[in-house]
Parts: sequence; C-alpha cells; structure tokens
Amino acid sequence: MNVYVIEDEILAKQELIYLLHDTGKVKVIGEAEDMHQALWDINEKQPDAVFLDIELENGNGLDLAKQFNNMKKRPMVVFVTAYGEYALDAFELDAIDYIVKPIDKVRLQKTVDKLVELNSKSHLENNVELVSSVNKEKKHSITVRETDRIIVIDTKDILYIGTENRQVYIQTLEKKYLTNTLLYKMKEKLGSSFIQVHRGYIVNIKQIAVLEPWFNRTYLIVLKNGSKISVSRSYVKAIKKALGL
Repeated sequence: MNVYVIEDEILAKQELIYLLHDTGKVKVIGEAEDMHQALWDINEKQPDAVFLDIELENGNGLDLAKQFNNMKKRPMVVFVTAYGEYALDAFELDAIDYIVKPIDKVRLQKTVDKLVELNSKSHLENNVELVSSVNKEKKHSITVRETDRIIVIDTKDILYIGTENRQVYIQTLEKKYLTNTLLYKMKEKLGSSFIQVHRGYIVNIKQIAVLEPWFNRTYLIVLKNGSKISVSRSYVKAIKKALGL
C-alpha cells in the first residue's frame, strides 16, 4: 500500500518514515513539509493514505485534509500530531485514525493494519465507494469531549439522545454525556437504528421494550432499562413504521 507523509519537522518526519517502513506493509512514495507542494504531489501520485501533522509551518493539516475531497482519488487520512485537542475535528473529516506524538510503534502498527484492511476491501472499488464504507463503519461509534478527554461511545450502548435546558445530552446504559452537537446533527451521525420521537428526543430503536397508548392519541415508549419517553403525535406514524406496526 502506498502512503505519503506530510511533516514540517525534519527529525519527526524521518522517524515516522522509518517506523512506517518498519511495519513491512506500506511504501512511502512521497514526503513534503509544505502544504502547497503536498497538494500537487498527492494529486499526481495518488497515494492510498496520507499521514500528516496538524500544526504545519505554513498552514493547518485539517484545512489541507478538506482539500483532498477535490482530488481525483481521495486518500485515507491519518493525523499524527502533538496536539490531542483536534481529535473531534479530525474525525469529522472522516480521518481513519488520530495518533498523538510521541509515536508508539505498536500503536502505529495497528493503524497501518487497519489501513491495509480497508484498502484491501476496496481494491476493486473506486475511492467514492471506499469513503462510503468507512462512513458506514463510523456510525457504530460517536465521540464526545469530556473535560480534556475524548470519549468514544458505542452506539449500541446509547438509550436515547435528549435535550434539557437547551443542552443536548447522550444517555447511555451507564452514564449521561453532554454534547455541543445539535440534535438534528446527532440524528445524521447515528443512522437508521435511531428515530426521532419528539422534538427533543431521539431513541435507539433496538432499546425499545414497550410502546403503549398515552394521552391524546400519543404513545409512551418504555426502554429496556425502564426509562420512559413520550412520542408526540407528529412522530407516531414514523415510530409505528419503524417497529413494523
């Protein structure tokens, strides 16, 4: 598998290239310190994946990654940076992985293995299909920021997403997580296993235990953990269809 490296610190770039070669699974077909050089080079060489830093001397790696969408072949992206606070932004750009320096050899090997697997699955597909398959995989988890940590939540553990005092939160089997993502954006991220049942609630269909009649032709959802959420009249038809009723 062919990869490209973008890093403006010479020693850091040399170390990353050495470690990538050492995995025995990839070939570094190009390197750059400058964003403009990298854009032209990547568009020409069409690597399968790009390893890039975020804080570059003449720009930002996140902005550079956005421009990959306009290329003939969009490479998979792995960010390698000393800054942990950009992880959410990186995954919003469909990054395959986010490695924080100093680089751990075992950690990098796992990333390369993942890239090789994804590249192998898409060998006979075009790049658009590859990005689509990666997006489908990402629906199995979402990330939220908690103080200085990035929490990865498996969507199967989510009971529902609600709003309280204009604050959106994610209720899992064990804990409530606050998020700055708007409710409709959460629905887009979560996929078809989740359905909106109220202006302020999105429910995991697989967590529904009972649907029972309520006041004024509305319904009440009882989840498997006992939580109860009302279904507003405008969403009754949608929830019945989702449950095959």
